[in-house]
Amino acid sequence: MQQQSSFILSALSLTVVMLASLPTAHGTPPNRPAVTIYQGQGVDTNLIDLLPDIAKGDLKFEDTYFTGVGYFHPLPTPCVMRDLFNLLRVPNTKTGLEAIVVRHYGLQDNWEADLAYTLRFAELRICKLTLRFGYGIGLSYAFGTPSYEDGPWDNPDKRYRFQNYDAFEIEWGIASLPNIGLVTRVHHRSGMYGLIAPRHVGSNFLTLGLRYSF
Repeated sequence: MQQQSSFILSALSLTVVMLASLPTAHGTPPNRPAVTIYQGQGVDTNLIDLLPDIAKGDLKFEDTYFTGVGYFHPLPTPCVMRDLFNLLRVPNTKTGLEAIVVRHYGLQDNWEADLAYTLRFAELRICKLTLRFGYGIGLSYAFGTPSYEDGPWDNPDKRYRFQNYDAFEIEWGIASLPNIGLVTRVHHRSGMYGLIAPRHVGSNFLTLGLRYSF
């Protein structure tokens, strides 16, 4: 399974390299479609404890992984949202939909599909480096049993395929290469405090991605 996922990652990486050889598109990345290759590893922590665990050096990685690909399609930002972001002093926030498909291997063996409404905030520049924060919220479905994930406290052996999906990311780049970005992301599935599945259900993966904006 690891060889299969490595082959998929290599093939997708070659695709991105070929796309990167195309002429630079006009505009800024949040206004353009994008394809991202993702590689993630599961971590034994709750979402709320993730940053404190990283800061203390207590984050525990587990032997479960996924390889996947996402497609982002920009959408017009609703006027109400645009006005709210301007009021909060975060102008030029862009919105879109991202569809993601990943293949899990290690402590669980299944496919997963996610669809998220995504916010991509204005780019920040530090000398020649750039960074952009992003957030996505949507739905996730596991094709097969997500055996790595936590079950509810009252029935820890039960698993839920349909859950909430959240993505918290930072996209890193070089100002002279606006089409290409390196993405660090938290890939989170949960019951959304009992709205979609029971509380204390789900998983967290730390993810590295390579993004090409058309």
